This record gives sequence, structure tokens and C-alpha cells, in this order.
Amino acid sequence: MHRVFDYLEIDPSIDSYMDIPVALDERFDVYVNDIYYTTLFTMPSGVIYGVIGSLLRDGIIRGAHDVGDIDVDHKRKRVDVGLGRNAEIRRTYIEDCSILVEQGVYVYSKYKARWRDILDIYGEFNSKTSSVTMGLASHTSGLYDIESRRAIVAHDSSRHTSILKIIGAGLVSGFSFDRSIAITTGRASSDMVIAIARVGIPIVISMRGPLYSGITAAITLGVTLIANFRRGEKVRGLTPLTHIKRIDEYSFQADKG
Repeated sequence: MHRVFDYLEIDPSIDSYMDIPVALDERFDVYVNDIYYTTLFTMPSGVIYGVIGSLLRDGIIRGAHDVGDIDVDHKRKRVDVGLGRNAEIRRTYIEDCSILVEQGVYVYSKYKARWRDILDIYGEFNSKTSSVTMGLASHTSGLYDIESRRAIVAHDSSRHTSILKIIGAGLVSGFSFDRSIAITTGRASSDMVIAIARVGIPIVISMRGPLYSGITAAITLGVTLIANFRRGEKVRGLTPLTHIKRIDEYSFQADKG
């Protein structure tokens, strides 16, 4: 049966040039407890969610209770985050996968999804993205909480930040990450997989082909990665690549068209 979801949608930021709609991207410097943390290149809409997602990805916060006030100064392009405790301000880099596992970052979720439900999510998400972003230089990511039938869709100029926004919005909205499925129009890169694994999301779907770093990260961090192969001699279409045991009712068929 086709699932119905209640959506929280983070709309794209759009300006115009010569009466043509153009995706708006800006640079925001982020400070945590008055210490410089990072710079996000993102659409202004939902920037707070992107900041929270970044803090989660880097392990600076573990939950909503860690975050105090967040102030966005759109004129100065600065975001100030107040944490209720002292925190080590650090960035996570793609070479850190094995170190993350040593620190306990691994997706142990026993959640299983039926293949037909994944196809339903793929189709529904695709219809949500094409209606909004057609003609815009933007990416879209989605988060589907299967138990509560809630979903978040974030449109952004950056595929990285669109992932951060759905994670941040998911935390604020009380999503069950360990029973959720993420999906993105962006490539399956290692930085995306790290962000997904950090919050315990078991399954991620990329509407593009995978990067080798993304496959390696997914294997290492326990993430079920599904990618869309648009061309290929052996496989085509949506194909589970890692930790396939989470997918029920799926049978691999070579040369499927």
C-alpha cells in the first residue's frame, strides 16, 4: 500500500536576474560560544537547520538539549550558536571513517524496509523535487520517518547542506532516526554517509550513481546505501550496494532495464 506522509518542506531561496528565477546561495560564518567553527555555503532558508545538522555531523552536539540560542544575522552573514556546555570545536573529515568507528559511530539499527516501500518513497520524493527545483541550480534531500509517517524535504544550492538541513530539522521535529530513510538528488559521497551515520539513519538512497568513497564509508559505518545506476552493462536503476540485509523482498537481477 502506498504510504502517505505529512511533509515539512524547506523551500528553496530564489532571486531573479533578467526576470529569470535563480537559486540564491550565500556564505554564512558559524560561531559556537564565540569561537569560529565553520562556514556554510547555503540557501538562507532553513539555515538554522543546516547549522544544527553540521553540529550533529561533527559530534559537537548529541541532541536538541545541547543547543541553546541560535542567532542568524542575515546582513552580516553570521550565525552564533550558544551551547549550554563547553565543547571541543572540530570538523569531521572524510579520512576519519575508521576513527569514527573507534569512537562508537556505527549504525546498529535492526530496522528493515520492504523494497516496494523504498520504491514508493523514491517515486513520491521524485515528484516533490521535480515540481520545485526544475530549472533551478539546486539539490534536494528528504528524510522519511516510517513509523510516524512524517517527512522532511529540503531544497538547497549545496547537496551537502541539503543533507545537513534534513538532519537538523529531523532532530528539532523529533524524528526517529533509527527508523528513517534518507534520500538525496546528490551523489553518494563519504561526507554524506558520515552525516547519515552520525545520527544513526540506517538507509540512504542516492538518485545518482555512487562515489567509491561513499561505498567505502557506508560499508565501514554500517549504512545501507542504495544508488541509482542510469547506465551500465551489469546493473541499471535503483540498486542496494551495502548492508543489503536491511532490505526485504529484494532480489538482485543483472542487466535489469
